[in-house]
Amino acid sequence: MLDLGILLKIRSEAVRSIKSDSDNEPISKRGSHFTYYLTFYTIPFICASLPFFSELKLSDMESFVGTGISIFTGLFFSLLLGIGSKIKTEKENPNIDSDNYKQYRNNMKQISNITQFVIILGIVIMSLVLINYLFKGSNAYIQKSLTAIVLYLLVKFVVCLFFMLQRFYYVLRDELGNIM
Repeated sequence: MLDLGILLKIRSEAVRSIKSDSDNEPISKRGSHFTYYLTFYTIPFICASLPFFSELKLSDMESFVGTGISIFTGLFFSLLLGIGSKIKTEKENPNIDSDNYKQYRNNMKQISNITQFVIILGIVIMSLVLINYLFKGSNAYIQKSLTAIVLYLLVKFVVCLFFMLQRFYYVLRDELGNIM
C-alpha cells in the first residue's frame, strides 16, 4: 500500500541532505542558504510562471520531457540499488578506518536521499505529462496550469541533479584524500 507519509519523509530527508555538508552537519553559511532558496524555490517559481506570460505549452515538449525524465529516473533506480552494496563492501573491508567509513556512509546516505526524491519527482512529472496528454484539447487554463506545475518540478529535478553531483564530488574528494 502506498504510504504518503513515507513520501513526505523522503522529501524532508532529501532537503536535509541538500542542506548538509559531507560530515552531515547543517551548512550555516549565509550564502549557502541564499543559494538554496534561490535555486530550490525562487527559480522554479519564476519558471512556473512562464506559461501564463508566453505561449509555452507542455504538449509542445511532452516527448522531450517524457524521454528525458524516463531515462534519468531509470538510471537513478540503478544507482539507488548500487549504494547499499557499496556501503556493505566498504563495511566489510578489514582495513577500515572508522572515521572515513562514517563520512563515506554519510555521503552515500545523502546521495540516496536526494536520489529517492529525484525518483519521486520523475514519477510525478511523468504522471503529469500523461494527464496533460489526456487533457490535450481541454481548457487553455488547465493546459497552462499543468505546464506551470511540470516546469516547477522540472527545475527542481535539475537542481537536485546538481546537488547530487555536489555530493558525488564530496565522495570523490574524500576518497582521493584518503588515498593520497
